Amino acid sequence: MPGDTSNETEASRILERHASRGSALDAHPQLRLFMMCWLDTFLVKGLVDPQLRQLTILRVAWRCGQPFEWANHYRRARAEGLSDDDILSMRTDQPERDLEGPLRTVVRAADEVVDIGYLSPDTYAACGTVFTEPAILHEFLHLVAGYRMMATILNTTRPSVAEAGLPWWPPDGHGPSRGSATHADV
Repeated sequence: MPGDTSNETEASRILERHASRGSALDAHPQLRLFMMCWLDTFLVKGLVDPQLRQLTILRVAWRCGQPFEWANHYRRARAEGLSDDDILSMRTDQPERDLEGPLRTVVRAADEVVDIGYLSPDTYAACGTVFTEPAILHEFLHLVAGYRMMATILNTTRPSVAEAGLPWWPPDGHGPSRGSATHADV
């Protein structure tokens, strides 16, 4: 990573685009470095299939009622070639019925991380059939658990979707109907 300025620059651009002036990251250089490494690992150099990655992040954001993360990754998902229908499929209440193949598996993994905080042995084994290389499987585990952590942070700090210039629950403006995490600070 050190010396690879093109990727460090990309991670830095992502971070700068979303960090507000005077944010905690400005006063905490080590935390800023962590976030740059995070972005570099998962969004710039990640080995998990980009479409599955974005759909997994969107599922976590949806299940956690996190509009800021949803809006950010909606844009990234579209840039990765996903359609609005692909993205909206992450809102299903019945993934076992509505989804199939690798998508069903990554959604089950995201749901388990949100609901119980870990992957059951069966889900972990199923993920191993999607991500057959151990390094990519572990990247996926860190991705899904890490974005759960990010949803917790964002639901606590409540960055303004409107001030960031992001749309509210794209593409249709409808967020989850449950819980206070769907705060309306547009």
